[in-house]
Amino acid sequence: MTILQSPLPKADALQAIRQRCGAAALVAPADAAGRRISPGGDLLAAVPLLRPAGTDEVAFMVRQVQAAGGALVPLGGASGLAGGLKPVTGQEWYLSLERMRAIEEIDPVSRIVVVQAGVVLQTLQDAVAEQGLLFAVDLGARGSATVGGLVATNAGGERVLRFGMMREQVLGLEVVLADGTVLDLMDRVLKNNAGFDLKQLFIGSEGTLGIVTRAVLRLRSAFAGHDAAFLSLRSLADLPRVLTRLEAGLGGTLSAFELMWPEFLQTMTEGAGAQHRMPLGPGAAGYLLVEAEGGNPETDATRFMAVLEQLLEDGVIADAAVAQSEAERRAFWALRNDIARLILTWSPLVAFDVSVPIAQMSSYVDDTRAALCLRWPLARLLVFGHVADNNLHLVVTLGADTAAQSTAVGDVVYAGVRARRGSISAEHGIGLDKRDALAISRPQEVMALMRQLKRWLDPRALLNPGKVI
Repeated sequence: MTILQSPLPKADALQAIRQRCGAAALVAPADAAGRRISPGGDLLAAVPLLRPAGTDEVAFMVRQVQAAGGALVPLGGASGLAGGLKPVTGQEWYLSLERMRAIEEIDPVSRIVVVQAGVVLQTLQDAVAEQGLLFAVDLGARGSATVGGLVATNAGGERVLRFGMMREQVLGLEVVLADGTVLDLMDRVLKNNAGFDLKQLFIGSEGTLGIVTRAVLRLRSAFAGHDAAFLSLRSLADLPRVLTRLEAGLGGTLSAFELMWPEFLQTMTEGAGAQHRMPLGPGAAGYLLVEAEGGNPETDATRFMAVLEQLLEDGVIADAAVAQSEAERRAFWALRNDIARLILTWSPLVAFDVSVPIAQMSSYVDDTRAALCLRWPLARLLVFGHVADNNLHLVVTLGADTAAQSTAVGDVVYAGVRARRGSISAEHGIGLDKRDALAISRPQEVMALMRQLKRWLDPRALLNPGKVI
């Protein structure tokens, strides 16, 4: 027989946390209200916000929240795009690791870094760069995204083609489970086949299985040179050939291969308030931003130019604009990453982050555009993405009806994903926003096992309830 204990009053739990961890570990609900929990402007309600200073405090807080009958949502940089921080039960407390931002060790020989999970990505990048090293994951939210959030969402970004997603950068983790148990998985070696690799359970789990508190991450040697160019395509059917030729010709230095449909370039370079210039002439079927990063600036630049010239000579690409300076290279990336301009110009909108095979991308976009316009004649579609990683970002607007029709729009967008055995989430995760669509990408047997793992590790649904499954 199971004896159920009455929940500890919330005030008592808060008092216990204050006594154990100090006043700095608590933010009053009234002060917590208004903190952002998404880039789009969702705000935190007046709920308890906990700020531990170490793993032992995280474990203590987890036990207190559980005793009080609450639920706990780990709060990172609030840069996620899948509703992973939204409250569901009304009993949520939030836990921020903003006081756990120590870079504990940089080992240039083993090329690893040991960090607390609250470290901001850009801070990490800058710290290792001072020692001639590189942390390979990079994305537009580098100034706010934290290591814990990157691990929890298995973040992707702009170098996945070459280095893989966050999962490939993690050697070890420290994780607090739903009962307060601390798992020491802080391995420091690249090759390790000693039993089950349990850290993989928590990478990409979006805080539903455990709270990441520390990590051991891989580093690489910093690049000495960066060569970037915008390319225009006569036909999207040439996309696979361009990728193959670049990868072969650049000797493994290709780091980015970003495709933008014409609507994207028009949005960024035309109309009131546009701050970017068109790198190439209009009329192309699509535009590519490619970047190669290597260790010898002179020979790398020569090889880069030779590959592009051969692509032009063979008619594989229509035109090319090569960055002649670091300022021009940054300008190319600023155009690609100006999501604020996109939101301002296309709102109201609904956005999607999908994966489909590269050879089927053009047909997928054409079919999706046609299906949207057939159902909503005023529909507009904008597409861009990390296509070498199979990843497309789609933005749809129907005008005033966009919000009311967002679920129906999702059905249209995901129909082509399902037909091509793709994924409804390439890099943004599932969160709350995509939870009901997850079965499109996962068979029922897989869904059942995921639910079993959640029940086993978190039987009371303490951690980020209602997300993913």
